[in-house]
Amino acid sequence: YKDLDPFITKYGLKSYLGHPVTLNGQVIGSLCIFDVEKRNFSKNEINIISTLAKAVSIEEERLQVANSLKKISNHQKLLLKTTKYINSTLDFREVAERISVEAMELLDSYGSAVYLLKDDGKTLEPIVVIDPDFKAEILNAALDIDNSFTGKAIKNKRTMIFNDAGQSQNGYQIPGTTQLSNERILVAPLINDNEVLGAICLNKIGPYFLQADVEVMEILANYATTALVNARAFEQMQHEMHERLLAEQKRDESEKRYTSLVSNVPDGIFRSTAQDKIISANPALVKMFGFKDLNEILNLLIHDLYAGSQKAPELLILLHENDEIDDFEIEMIRKDGSKFWGFLSTKSIFDEKGKLLFRDGIINDITKRKKAEINLKMTQFRLATLFDNVPNILLYESSDSREFMSENVIDMLGYPAEDFMKDKNKFFSLIHRDDQEYIQNKYDEWEAEGKTDLLTLWFRVQKKDGAYIWIEDRRIETVGPDNRKYETGVKIDITNLKNAEEKLKISYQKLKSLLEETVNGLVSAVEMRDPYTAGHQRRVASLSVAISKKLGLSKDEIEGLHLASLVHDIGKINIPAEILSKPGKLSFNEFNLIKLHPQTGYDILKSIEFPWPIAEIVLQHQERFDGSSYPQGLKGEEINFYARILSVADVMEAMSSHRPYRPSLGIEKAIEEIAANRGVLYDPVVVDAALELFRNNEFSFDEDKITEEITIS
Repeated sequence: YKDLDPFITKYGLKSYLGHPVTLNGQVIGSLCIFDVEKRNFSKNEINIISTLAKAVSIEEERLQVANSLKKISNHQKLLLKTTKYINSTLDFREVAERISVEAMELLDSYGSAVYLLKDDGKTLEPIVVIDPDFKAEILNAALDIDNSFTGKAIKNKRTMIFNDAGQSQNGYQIPGTTQLSNERILVAPLINDNEVLGAICLNKIGPYFLQADVEVMEILANYATTALVNARAFEQMQHEMHERLLAEQKRDESEKRYTSLVSNVPDGIFRSTAQDKIISANPALVKMFGFKDLNEILNLLIHDLYAGSQKAPELLILLHENDEIDDFEIEMIRKDGSKFWGFLSTKSIFDEKGKLLFRDGIINDITKRKKAEINLKMTQFRLATLFDNVPNILLYESSDSREFMSENVIDMLGYPAEDFMKDKNKFFSLIHRDDQEYIQNKYDEWEAEGKTDLLTLWFRVQKKDGAYIWIEDRRIETVGPDNRKYETGVKIDITNLKNAEEKLKISYQKLKSLLEETVNGLVSAVEMRDPYTAGHQRRVASLSVAISKKLGLSKDEIEGLHLASLVHDIGKINIPAEILSKPGKLSFNEFNLIKLHPQTGYDILKSIEFPWPIAEIVLQHQERFDGSSYPQGLKGEEINFYARILSVADVMEAMSSHRPYRPSLGIEKAIEEIAANRGVLYDPVVVDAALELFRNNEFSFDEDKITEEITIS
């Protein structure tokens, strides 16, 4: 009654009469009568309030029964719906979602989630989530059984209420969701035969979950568990059926592949009985032995296929003594009596008691391979015979760990082939010391280029008797049948060729000396008839050589131009001496006679077999770059390149020397002349080289230097 004091004070109450209201023996409230006057209540009033209190108790009991009946009715409806869901589908997610919806409606919840316990026994994976705001966040967040309300209920294996979930620190806040202080959670584990499979969770805001709600959730959890077990059993049955179907498909495919393989492989396949009678064969075997169809070969004995072969008795023994035979080479016989070579392989098939049932076999036609082997052996025999009997050619092969040298090496060097195969460095040790660095450098270059081309070397090798011979070594890298790299080649004795080459060089030098003496004789003959131009040809030759070197011509080219320069005026031998030494200006006819000297020189020299186009150079040495000169009026590239060099040297020497008809104009005038007519009368490339010589003081017409310049070698 303490709580009534404020009420009494407010209204000035002086007295009151109260009677408790009970329900099922428990006080649930009271019924009171108040008065503003202080008085004693009558017995009648006491009886009235007692009767009223009893009436209230009866009404409360009636309402409670009505609510219980309503709840029972709702539960029955929910159970009927749940039973209907379970019977209508075996999809656990669908059943779980429908049960969650009904539970939310019945228990006035705003959200629900169904979790399954993973195989690790610690992780709860959400599979069904109903939440208006955070469905995606909840679905993406697995729970830890040790750090969540759901996990606590699962570990305790009973339905639990967490009416302080929003304020408790023992739960788990899913990332991205809002934490509410008045959130309530109800968790019902899904338990089958004492094994926890998962849990159903309900969430609501405000009003508490009651103990009566636990009963509802446990009923729903039982139905959800049944649905889950049924769904898993159905999934397992489907998986087993799928696996069985796949196995049957694979078996059918395997049988088809086997049938296709047996029918299409080029090798003959057969099966024979324990008595060696053929009971099946593929088309390739029928065709291989020349039969029309399978019926012709059935019931033949397997040894009928190789009757008459020298190896037949040996094979019969092997067949009856061995469970397997691999690639037994034997001569087979066709229906028409013709023979071919084959490989026979067999495997015996036994029953559980070890009794022989069948022999399965394969026959490969190796006739082509057999012929190839015979041809290869013949080729190897011929090569071995060739290289072992030709004294001047060795065949060799080398790799990281194997060496081969043909037997005839003993005839060439005096050492047996075994010496070179035992000692990999034996041959290199016999090479002349002066040639070893050359060989190593050439080999390094070949290796750096990938050994793609043929490597050819020339060097000296010391024989056992101490004498040296010249060897030409030709080698190439190949890949053998074992996929290893080999250097294969021949070593040829070229000593006679080298000796002949030396003799040829000596002979060539003699001919060269004779040719130079002949040219010098011709030069002297011209100078004797024209004393005023004595030395002109030699100085021109000297300048031509200097220009050629500046242009980078080869030694052979320079030598040819040198000889041509020495005889470029040989044609003047046919011009009268009085014209050559005339001090005054030449007449028209006299000049025309002078202009004939290139042609005359050509006619004199063309019959001499020079290694260079000497006669042509002499013929064209008076031609000019613009085509304005004689004797043919050639221009530009039409003029022999060496003749273009000679013409510049000829002009520069003539202008800087004395002539009967004028004194020397000097080298500066000569330089001005060729510079002014660069690209007009004279080849610009040649002019540039000549100008560089004089401007850098690299050349002078000094007689001492002339002698030095014309020395070619």
